[in-house]
Amino acid sequence: MVVSSMVMPKYTDPKIIYTPKDIQTNMLSEHGVNLTYMQAWRAKEKALEFLKGHPADFYSRLPSYLYILEKTYPGSVVKLQKTEDDCFLYAFVALSSSIKGWENYKPVVVVDGTFLKPAYRGVMLTSSTMDAISNVD
Repeated sequence: MVVSSMVMPKYTDPKIIYTPKDIQTNMLSEHGVNLTYMQAWRAKEKALEFLKGHPADFYSRLPSYLYILEKTYPGSVVKLQKTEDDCFLYAFVALSSSIKGWENYKPVVVVDGTFLKPAYRGVMLTSSTMDAISNVD
């Protein structure tokens, strides 16, 4: 907590890239404290959590966000699925403009996925296609 409070100002400017290796170097040169990479990484994570909140807390905002999407884009398909114990399972969003424009899309859909960090687990899947003038949607 002490180190994270000391490095917190570095994370207030999004243009600054401040890595755990930078934390190690600065703590050693400025304070004579030798940190392991893991200690520096945890200090960075604590500082970011204090400034931005815990990443898991953002899932609680998801229903509001999806509700706003539905109201802003009438005709959209929005689905939020949770497990029986109220944990996030998946979210599906198809905006009305994409649904209406489907007849002009090329008949190829590209699906891509990436594994999420161990802290979040799971897979994030996205799909996209090209419209008649080869713009990716």
